[in-house]
Formats: sequence, structure tokens, C-alpha cells
Amino acid sequence: MPQRGPGCNNSPVGTRMTTQQQFLDFLWEIEPSTSTVAACSSAHNTLREALRTDENFSKLHVETFLSGSYKRDTAIRPQKIDGVLQRPDVDIIVVTNHTKDDDPHDVLDALHQALVDAGYANLKVNRRSIAVTLAGVDMDVVPVIENGDAYLIPDIELKDWLPTNPPAHTQWTVDVNREAAGRFKPLVKLVKWWRRYHLSAMRRPKGFILECLVAKHMSYSQANYETLFVEVLEAIRDTYAIYVALGQVPFLEDPGVPGSNVFSNVTFDEFKTFYDKVKEHSALARKAKDETDEDEALKQWRSILGQRFPAAAGASKAFASSLLRPAVGAGLTFPATPVLPNKHAGFA
Repeated sequence: MPQRGPGCNNSPVGTRMTTQQQFLDFLWEIEPSTSTVAACSSAHNTLREALRTDENFSKLHVETFLSGSYKRDTAIRPQKIDGVLQRPDVDIIVVTNHTKDDDPHDVLDALHQALVDAGYANLKVNRRSIAVTLAGVDMDVVPVIENGDAYLIPDIELKDWLPTNPPAHTQWTVDVNREAAGRFKPLVKLVKWWRRYHLSAMRRPKGFILECLVAKHMSYSQANYETLFVEVLEAIRDTYAIYVALGQVPFLEDPGVPGSNVFSNVTFDEFKTFYDKVKEHSALARKAKDETDEDEALKQWRSILGQRFPAAAGASKAFASSLLRPAVGAGLTFPATPVLPNKHAGFA
């Protein structure tokens, strides 16, 4: 978790205006709200219990568990588009007793039918999962089979089973965050928010790819979030310039599946669009960091991170804020095992 209090801002007093407290307050602002987390919790528990108890699917069901950014505590507050709050995304892994001999189409069909039987109406069969849309939550339901200490996921386009390891991803984020003294996950949230604010229409890279980029390129000794954010953008800019010049998508190893590239589904055009925005905003962020006028610094950071970025507060206000607000990320992890919930309003 980010550390509040004296000594967090590493820059000399009087040389610039942006404070560590502003970034801490901003991190608090972009956390998923307790109501969002409660909605996600109700939705995933209901769905998992429905699959476990379904008359037909229970014969295929081994267990379910959470995956994705909510499990890893790297989720950010859902955005508003044209005044409409977007739905949060929750990932659910469904371990089945299928085998590699089973056709991926059949595996997804069986899961789809179980969800239909459970009363879910707004469903979409994706390449490797079933998308479930409710009034307040989107869920991605992914069937897998066990493969030693990892898993295999069916791909209906490749007609094959591919390696995956969500629990290893979760443990990796825990380990990296510990190594970074609790600053990895908050920095990921800053980068995710920045990416969504400026590149929301682009499918990739996002999510776990951004987590891998931050882990590889962040400073593990720096304590100031403004400096961490500026320097991670600059490191990405400098590291991948050669790839853009050569027209190549880089290789960045999946920490849960050795030998696999987290950029494997990213096109060069997608990567170049992302890189160009990183390059542009690394310069803007450096300028904002060096700005000594408080109003101008605020204007520049809001152009980079959006209007939620807070104005500087006086010492007493900042101190009161740090006492009244919860620690960044505190209390936002919802149960990892299903309970017996009431039926969700999203059921047909």
C-alpha cells in the first residue's frame, strides 16, 4: 500500500508544486467503490454457485475461482462514457473435468448451456470464454482443465488447448508488490487509468500486459508516485523505440507461462499506437513534474490523468484527508470462494 506522511516526496522543497499527497488522494479516487465491489461479489458468487449446482454441468464441474484485476487488486474505478457509468469486468475460471481430446467448441457450448439453464440471458460465446452481461457487472467465464500445476484453456479459433496459469499471475503480483514495497499495484492503477483515459477505444494492450510492463520497467526503490509514473513511461519509451522503428511487436515473457509472450495477441498497429501515446505523455509528464507553478502543474497533470486529479491541499487538509480516507486498496478484495447468495437481479 502507498505510504503516507513525511518523507514520501523525494524532491527538494520549493522546487515544484505537485505533492505525494495529491497522488495518494488520486489513487484513492480511482479505486473501485465499495458499491462496485459489492455488486461484483454478488454477481460472481451467484454465477459460481449456479454452475456448481446445475444438474448437468455439476458432472463437469471441479471448482471455480476468481481471476483478473479484481482478484489481483489492480482494478480501477469503472469509467463514465457520455454520463453513463460503465460496468466493471470480473473474470471467473471454471475448472472442468474435460480433457484435451474434447473439442473446444463442445467445451464452450456446455458452459454456455449451463449459463442459459441458470437463467442468464445476455450471453456471448467468445474465442476462449463466455461473456455474461448483467445490468451492473460484466463477467468473463473461462473453462479450463488442469495441466500439472497449471491449466489449459480451449481456443475455438485454433481448435486447440493453450497453457494458462491465473493463480501464478495472482501470486506473481503479490510477490512483485512486496518487492516494490507495496507500490507496484498502485502504480499499475495509475498506468491503467492513464491508458483508459487516452486510449479507451483501443482493445490492446491493456490489463495484465500493462501489469507486466510496469513490473519490468518501474523503479523498485523510488517512493514518490509522481516520479514513479514519469519514469515508467520514460523507460517504456526508451526500451521499445527500436521495436517501433523495426515494425515489430516486442517479446515480454508471461510470468505465469514461461516462454509465452504477453504481447502475442497485440498487433503492431496497436502497439505503435500505444507506444506513440507513451512517448508523447512521457514528455508531458516530465514537464508537469518539473513545473514550479502550482496552477500550471495541476493543469498539466489533469491533461494527463484527467479531472479527478486533485488540487494541492494545505498541510492541515492533507493530514485530515489521510486520516479520514481508507488506505489505497483497503477492504476492496471480495470473497474468493462462492457463498449461498440471493439470486442476482440480472437473472432472467
